[in-house]
This record gives sequence, structure tokens and C-alpha cells, in this order.
Amino acid sequence: MRQRTISDFFWRDPEISDLSQEDKATLLYFLTSPSSNIIGAYQVVWMIAAAEMGWTKDQLLVVVKRLKAKGLIDFNDTGWVWVKTWWKHNSAKGAFSPKLLENAKKQCAAIPSEWRNDFVESLESVGINRVSIGYPYVTQYPIDTLSIGHEYPTDTLSNPENTGKNTPPIPYSYPIDRVSHTVPHTPPPNTTIFNIQSTTTTTTTGDPEYDASPQSPKTVVVNDLIFPPGITPEQCSAIQTQLASSGVASGHWQSILDEMHGAQLVVPIGNPVGYVRGIAKRASEGSFAPERGLAVANQREMRRNLERQDALRISAQHKTQAVEIQLDQLPDHLRKSLSRILASKAREVAGA
Repeated sequence: MRQRTISDFFWRDPEISDLSQEDKATLLYFLTSPSSNIIGAYQVVWMIAAAEMGWTKDQLLVVVKRLKAKGLIDFNDTGWVWVKTWWKHNSAKGAFSPKLLENAKKQCAAIPSEWRNDFVESLESVGINRVSIGYPYVTQYPIDTLSIGHEYPTDTLSNPENTGKNTPPIPYSYPIDRVSHTVPHTPPPNTTIFNIQSTTTTTTTGDPEYDASPQSPKTVVVNDLIFPPGITPEQCSAIQTQLASSGVASGHWQSILDEMHGAQLVVPIGNPVGYVRGIAKRASEGSFAPERGLAVANQREMRRNLERQDALRISAQHKTQAVEIQLDQLPDHLRKSLSRILASKAREVAGA
């Protein structure tokens, strides 16, 4: 089990001194929750959190809303919680030390996009430079020339309404992991999914995944490729064609699309096809490392796990209902006898 340290200043903090006992207990829970991470912004399952507090979900949410109104935490409907007093009790320099930096960066990348700017400002208020953790920062480049390191002028992020405003470059500093990443394909809402079959070329010499020298045609089948929200069917088709001709192994295509999705959450992408062309070029050269796309893939994996848990729960409920129906059809004495046996087995399992 992890240990969390709470400063004794907690009890004399002017921000919380007038809170009710329930509010203080709930704030302490979020500061020490088993679901918490090193940055104080993490996702919980409301029913589990409520059970750990000894409440119902509705009772917990009443208190959570009060804490949000006082600016002590923020939360959303998907279970994300941001404990805004986190750095009063935890060391920011420790969380972003060289040993923990990569883990902290991944956790920062996963937080909801609507919190991103405020969250970065909270980090800067405790001495953490946004550049050091890979967050967007203002540069001298206008929005229509957001550099991703290639020669194609169309491969840039653009937003006609914000032309001339500064916007961040997308950092790519590490060579791509040449091991294929399998990304679970559970789409978020409003995401376009296509079953795609395309023809591309490979070679039998050198690295079979990255050698782009065409020698023999090969059919590549990509099932359920997930495109970011807002991409039209025509753009999807053009992007698929671009990927098929790029020389990048099909196992990396979803990572490229996730990277575009992650970048799109920061600033609108005016030319998705060109953007993918630039990322694919980097991937074929071995200089592309997924960054913003990691959070997109992680959130999809979390949704997939929650869906799997819901399916198992529903299946268990159906089995229980089927057993109850069968018991109801038995003679009274047999039904009572079997009910006692099942209850005994249930107690044994619970005590195991």
C-alpha cells in the first residue's frame, strides 16, 4: 500500500477551516484515495469511492459539489477529480523529479482537456515549467505555421479565425518504438470508425515494417480504424490512402490517428490529411514518438475496461435471475432447501 502524507496545516488552513466534518472527511479522502496519483488529478468510480466513504453515490456527489463550489476540487461526470489543494500536501518537485517525470507527464497528458490550461497554470504556480513536462507553450510561430518538422507547407495546423495567434509546436524528441503497439479499438463518442481494406507495398529485405522500398504488392486489412471526431468520410478515405502509401506498418496507423486526435484537442487541425502525411513521414524515418496520442489510447482502454466490467455485471445479473426463475418453479420444500445451500455457498465465497 502507498503512503500519503497530509500536512498538519490541513486543520488550520483558512480555505477549509469553516468546512463541515463531511466536507473535511471527503477532501481528506481525495487527498489519500487509493485511486489517486502523483499529480492529484485522477479518475475514480463514484460508486466505489462512495462505498469507501460509507455513503451512497448520491450522498458523496452532494458533498463533492460543495467542495467544487468552494474551489477546493473539480470533477466531471466521467469520474475525473482534480484536487486543487494537492500541492499543499505533496511535493511538486518530487512528483516531477527525473525519476518520476515520465510517469507524471503521462498523467498530465491524460487529464480532461477542459482542465488543461488551468492545471498547467497551477503547476507553474508551484515552480514547474510547462516546457519541462511537454505541455504547450507560446512560441514565435503563428498558428498557420505550426512546425512538425517536414517540408510540406500544407502539413500544418491552421485555424483561420485565430491567424497570427501564437500556438505550441508538437514536441517529438524520441525515435519511434519499433515494436508494434496494439491499441484497443473502443471509440469515444462522436468518433468515426471504418472497416478499411487497402493495398500497399512492402519489401522482403531489411526491416519489414519500415523499409519503404516497394518490391511486391501486399494486401493490408485494417479493421475498425478509429478516426478523431469531425473527420469526414472523404478525409478518412484520403488519410487511409496516405497511410497505405507511406511505408508505415499498419500496426502503427492507429497510433498516428491517436496523435492527430490528441493534437486536435489542443488546437483545431485545418488539414488532417496533410497532418497525417507529416506524421507518417516521421514514422517512416523512425523519428516519430507518440506523445499526445498516448492519452487518447489510454482513455479508450479505460472505456473498454469499464464496458467489459459492465458486461460481466449484466451477465451475472442475468444468471442470477435465471436461477431465481428456476427456483420459483420447484416445489416449496426443494426451493427452500436449495436457497439455504446457495446462501451458505455465497457466505463461503464472501469469507474466502
